[in-house]
Amino acid sequence: MLCYYIYATITNPPVPRPCYVTICFYYPCSCSTAMLCAAIMTQHWEHVSWERAALAALANASNTAIQWLLDEKVVKIEDSNQRKGGGTFLVPMNGGIWTMCVSLEEEEVSILSRAGFPKQPLCTNYLADGDDEEQRGDWQHRMQNLSISCALVCLIVLVSAALVGAFGVCKHQISAVLVTGVMYLLAGLFAMFTLMIIHLKRARVSLRPLDGDGVIGPRHPALPLLTAREFNTSWSLELGWGGVVLATTASLLWILLSKIMRYNPILGMI
Repeated sequence: MLCYYIYATITNPPVPRPCYVTICFYYPCSCSTAMLCAAIMTQHWEHVSWERAALAALANASNTAIQWLLDEKVVKIEDSNQRKGGGTFLVPMNGGIWTMCVSLEEEEVSILSRAGFPKQPLCTNYLADGDDEEQRGDWQHRMQNLSISCALVCLIVLVSAALVGAFGVCKHQISAVLVTGVMYLLAGLFAMFTLMIIHLKRARVSLRPLDGDGVIGPRHPALPLLTAREFNTSWSLELGWGGVVLATTASLLWILLSKIMRYNPILGMI
């Protein structure tokens, strides 16, 4: 019986457990990378809408004639000084780090064009040079550029961490594994900076509504009504916070893996 056990052990050695340990480390890393990249690249960080009761009250107080269109989804400001076929429209919008887009379907835009909806791009790129920078104000423009910079650094660090981590695991380099943990911590930190900047940007804008988000056409007729806007965070922002938590967890796991590889070479085998 003892001879059979020795023979079976030699011919069929037990499968080392580190493979399962390493797979458990890879899951948080993959999920955090996917969540942060998806959050940064999608355009649903915030939604701009118009509160109907507040808008009606402000319109009555300022003697502004408004017309509700598309089942009260869009508001047109009737201005006698505007030429026929033009006008100012208050529309819902959704935006991300890079762009702010009108939340309307192509069919709805074609219907609005009959009421004078201007023919212009439905998305505004924050990186493009134009007159929109002057409308946004210096504070919001600087905060938007800062959030873009932090998001770019986060993406670069995530890609670099994936490459360094793969090298460290394949070549059994403890220092590379430790650096990967630090890089995931940096990626989560810059992602957190991006999320906080978005919150701070809108907190300042809500006090002094100087930007033209949610307004299509001449901006001056809409100035008395801007306080009726509502800025709500959306699923991309929540996805980003989840990615920050997982990136921090992945960082701790990579650092733990480096300790395992240093003090227990058997468990450090991949």
